[in-house]
Order: sequence, then C-alpha cells, then structure tokens
Amino acid sequence: MQQSTARLNPISQLAAALLLVVFNLTAAVAATPAPPAGTQIYPAVSNTQAIELVGGSTENVTWTAPAAGTYKLWAQIPANSNAVRATYTLYPKGNAVGNTACSSTDPTYPCYQVVVDQSITANSWVQLMLNNQAATSWTFTPSGYVSINASNISNTHQLGIAKLVYQSTVTPPPVFSIGQSYQGGKIFYIDSSKQHGLIAAPTDQSAVMRWWNGSFSTTGATGTAIGTGQANTTAIVKAQGAGSYAAKLCDDLVLGGYSDWYLPSKDELNQLYLNQAVVGGFASNNYWSSSEYDYSYAWGQSFGGGYQGNGNKNYALAVRAVRAF
Repeated sequence: MQQSTARLNPISQLAAALLLVVFNLTAAVAATPAPPAGTQIYPAVSNTQAIELVGGSTENVTWTAPAAGTYKLWAQIPANSNAVRATYTLYPKGNAVGNTACSSTDPTYPCYQVVVDQSITANSWVQLMLNNQAATSWTFTPSGYVSINASNISNTHQLGIAKLVYQSTVTPPPVFSIGQSYQGGKIFYIDSSKQHGLIAAPTDQSAVMRWWNGSFSTTGATGTAIGTGQANTTAIVKAQGAGSYAAKLCDDLVLGGYSDWYLPSKDELNQLYLNQAVVGGFASNNYWSSSEYDYSYAWGQSFGGGYQGNGNKNYALAVRAVRAF
C-alpha cells in the first residue's frame, strides 16, 4: 500500500478546514462554491490523529446525521480530488458493531452505496442520489451516518474528504406574528399551536350599526370564548334573517379574497382591543361582539378604555369583522 510521506496535521486542526486532508496538496486552491442549504457536518475519523487519502487506505471517515429526519445529502468534493470511484456508504439507521455487510434490504440496518467520480466533480458539491434521481431523500434515525474510505481506490489517486450537508426535506412551518398582514387583514391573535389564530379586517365595517334587526329576540349566540365568534354569527344571522345589522354586515363581507368573516365573540373582541395598536384603524368607540347577554342585551367593549359591558341591542356601535386562519 502506498502511503503519503507528508506529515499530517492533527484532526482537531483539520476539522476546522474546508479541505480536511490532502495528499501532496499545496496551500493555494480554488475557492469552493457555496454549500447547499442545510446542516453542514465535518467528518469524523477512526484515527484521531490523521486521515490517509491515498488510494488503498482503509481509514474510515464518517458524517453522523444531525438529528432524526429525512434529508437530501450533498458531499463537498475538494479541488484536488481525483478518485474515480469514491464510494459513499449510507447507514440511515446506523449499523451493528463489526458488521461489514451492505444490503438495502436489511430490515434492521439497511445500507446503500453511492459512487461519485471525483475526477470530474472536484471543487463542487455533489448530491448523493440513487439512480441519478434528484428527488432522492434519505430517512435517518439519530444513529444514522454516512461513511467513506479509500480501500477500493487506486493507489495513484487521492480521495477528497470534506463536509457533508444534510438538507432537510421537511418544509418548516410558517412563523406568524401579531400585526402581520395576512389573508385579507392583520393577525391579532395566535393560539398555542403557533400555526392558527385570528385576523382582523384592516378597517371598521361600520361606525354605527345596531346588533338587532329591528326587534328583540333570543338568538342563542351565547359563546364568549375565543373560537366561538363564527358560531355566534351563524346563529344570529339564522335567527334574524336578512337585514342590516352587525352580524349580517360581517357575514356578508368579502375582503381580500375571503368570505368567512364574522363578528368576534366577547373574548375575541378583547384580544382585538389588546392589540388594536398593531392592527390599526380603530376609533375610541364602543364595538359590538357577537356574544348575546340576554333577550335585550349583548356584549360590547370600549376601545377607548377597554371596559366590557352589555349594551341594549338597539344601540348603534362600531363593527370590526374578523376571521380565523
């Protein structure tokens, strides 16, 4: 086996370099292209002092998965690499101690091998794929890893070892914030899932609108909690029918391509009051909620002082529609 006569640096120093190990490589190399998006992993080696890159070396190099997940994999090929058959071995679920077999049908430790011609891919990032399918992704457990060695490479070639990028294929959930413009209005409430909440129309639908439709009645719109405003509005419109009143005004609204607006419940209206500054467009008026108090009264709130109280349904108060997302 041909061995390098060059003195190699300790692995602690090599781990900080883009080209961790080289054979007869000068300090001046071409700039490496920017890496793909993802988690960059530096290689680990069985010999903690050095890595042999000369073909024929059995030194094993590994890149451990950053976490359980499904990834596309990208290998960094250093500039002076020329190994024609650089074989990357993937153990997505890890491997048993002492096991050298590699079988994709192994039910416990499936193994895959991807061959890369480093002589034509030097100084680039190469995706590790099956059958040249760019859609290839690999599902790793926390013990999964990728490895490589130079045992199958001619001793006239050198195997390039550098970083591996684990690129998650899972699209991260969107991040929402209070006051964010979204789906026809502005977000004023986000629930504990961080993925759902309430949106307010950007302006009032009316400054003077009555709750009733010309006569007192019991509509059954008694929900006060966050999440009950839509059901309240539906109950009010069903009970009071066609006309011009607060719940109907919201129920008929089509804004920003959305038609599921409603009159907020008592607690939803309070959240809107608390965040009125970032939503904007409010006057220091009293606003209606969709929460019915009794036959003659419904809940409203002052956006000047924050006080919530029940007002006669024939009072003319301001109206701001909301919707859920």
